[in-house]
This record gives sequence, C-alpha cells and structure tokens, in this order.
Amino acid sequence: MLKTVKDETVRSILKKAAKKEYELYLLYKNAEKCVKDAHIKTILKRFAREELEHEQAIKNFNIDGLKKQKIEINEASQQEILQYLTGKSLSDYSDLEDMLIFVTKLEKKAFEFYSNLSKCIENPDLKKLFIWLAQEESRHREDIEDLFWDVAY
Repeated sequence: MLKTVKDETVRSILKKAAKKEYELYLLYKNAEKCVKDAHIKTILKRFAREELEHEQAIKNFNIDGLKKQKIEINEASQQEILQYLTGKSLSDYSDLEDMLIFVTKLEKKAFEFYSNLSKCIENPDLKKLFIWLAQEESRHREDIEDLFWDVAY
C-alpha cells in the first residue's frame, strides 16, 4: 500500500535534501581542519566538494512541472525517509574516528533516502537525479569506511 508523505511536496523534500548535503559539506570541511595528514586532508576536501556538487544539483533541478506533486512511498520507506530529513544535525565530535563513524551512518541513510525516493518517482529526470545521488552516497560511504580503517589503524 502506498501512502503520501504528509505535507511533503517534491519542492520541500528537495529543499531539505539540499540542506542535508550542505550539512555534510560543513562536516567534511570541519573534519579537514582537524587532521594533519595531507592524504586525509585531500580526501576530506574531495568529499566536501562533492557534497556541494550534490547540493547544487538538487538546487538546480527544475521542478516547475512538479510543484504540486506529492511523493508516495510505502510505509517501511516512509520512516527511513522522514528519519533522514529530520535526523541528527551536526555537533561536536570527540575525534576524527568518531566523526567518520557518524558520517558513515549519515551516508548510508542518504543512500537509502535517495534510493527509496527514486523508486517512488515517475518523472524520469527526477528519478535520474535520485538514482545518481544514491550512487554517489553509496560510493562516499565506501570511501569513508576505507578512510576510517586508514585513520584507525
């Protein structure tokens, strides 16, 4: 059974998603300031730049024809999507390892968020955007997990 996310239009979901991408950008920029290793700094700079690219892609999406469209999702996906949109915000981290663990979880939630939305969308251009973002977040999670093992060990 499909349910409509209460009061969530494509515009409001994209606005919140762009905000989440910007929060991840800030997180990576702050983490970059905390590390001395040049290789890790380079990786964190790349992550930050890519999050800004995601934010810009979301902001640049033309939704003029979709203004009143609501996104319908199944009940199981609804909780994941709403949790991502309203989940934890940035806070201070005790160290880089803690931040990387936290970001890995955020990237996983972002992947699930975009993946679930891509399954609920009929518009081919919006579907492509969500699929691309899901793939990007999945790649980020894998890269962060690799970075975590480099930092931790």
